[in-house]
Amino acid sequence: MKRYDLTEDGYRRKFRTCKPAEGESPDMFIVRIVTYLDRWIELSKTDKSYEKLKDLIVREQFMDACPEELATSLREKDLPTLERVAKEADLFLRARNRKLCDQPRKLFPSNARPRMDSVRPLEPEKRFNGGQRAGEAKTSVADQRSCVKCKKTGHIAR
Repeated sequence: MKRYDLTEDGYRRKFRTCKPAEGESPDMFIVRIVTYLDRWIELSKTDKSYEKLKDLIVREQFMDACPEELATSLREKDLPTLERVAKEADLFLRARNRKLCDQPRKLFPSNARPRMDSVRPLEPEKRFNGGQRAGEAKTSVADQRSCVKCKKTGHIAR
């Protein structure tokens, strides 16, 4: 199951990151999303009551927002309730004399890619052309030397 990412965490990630497949209708996509959610809930052994589902989703949001080291520690303990998560997180932070906001999470999760609209292309004057800025004349050491025969710059006698 772990090899194919068919675990609680695998279905949680599939639920959170799924995108419509080529040729998939809205109905088919919604069915796939619901299937991922159902498997995530089932594998987490969460009752399908409002309170338990709310607890599961808030727990997951907390884990995603807190420092990675803390989230890893909490996931290893497999804590069943938000109260237990809060107590264990508090103990973890106090034992290390740290605060919840000390370490921000990575900008992009390891399995996510930045959107293209968030990447700015370089301005033309900042692009490089062979080590020179665009629009600048190339001047090299050879251009500054003078010819031993005619005493002009830009070339040398061979």
